[in-house]
Amino acid sequence: MAILKESDKKEVQKRLAVMNKTVKVITFLPESDIIVPGRRECMYCNEVKELMSDLVATTDKLSLVLIDPLKQPETAQEYGLKKDSLGFMYPAVTFSVLEDDGQEKHYNIWFYGIPAGYEFATLLDDIILLSTGNVKLNKALLPQLAAINTKITMDVFVTPTCPYCPKAVFTAHQFAYLNPNFTGNMIEASEFEELTNRWNVYGVPKTVINEKIEVEGAVPENLMLDYVKNALL
Repeated sequence: MAILKESDKKEVQKRLAVMNKTVKVITFLPESDIIVPGRRECMYCNEVKELMSDLVATTDKLSLVLIDPLKQPETAQEYGLKKDSLGFMYPAVTFSVLEDDGQEKHYNIWFYGIPAGYEFATLLDDIILLSTGNVKLNKALLPQLAAINTKITMDVFVTPTCPYCPKAVFTAHQFAYLNPNFTGNMIEASEFEELTNRWNVYGVPKTVINEKIEVEGAVPENLMLDYVKNALL
């Protein structure tokens, strides 16, 4: 059953018409209904699969790859699929880009949980960013961002109904696009209870940097970069 309505598909086609490079949408979810005891994530696995299928059907610049992290743990590990105490986290979506030299490049940009509601717009923004290279960050921040040579993980907790969450997620994703030392994770709070409870996520967006610095709200990108620097101290 299609998730996107025909009117939605037409709007997506219009937005993605600017794409240049081909983007591979890599989706991690089990092939079967087997769920790890204690997990709630897969309550939206079918919807994620259908949504990604609808999405890639809107343009020949997108392709879909499905990976079962339970059957292909080595592949999940190679891509950097996030884990918690129960194992790999899923459903999850990440991306690779077919570069001009013919090589495929994976970016540390992730959606954990269904990218629905306001976060669907972020998904489209990411695809356009990856395909066109059109960064929306303040250019004055780029040298500071490039100078960071330590691994940074930004976990951004969201809900689909939060209108302020896309800004926080897209900031983390742009950091990850520009600097391979960064990993930007959108985490849908209601689907990943262990992490949500661990970090006392009572409001969203909430960004946790290197499991050290906690940032409440959608702060300006320059301030977020300052928080990143504080996480390095």
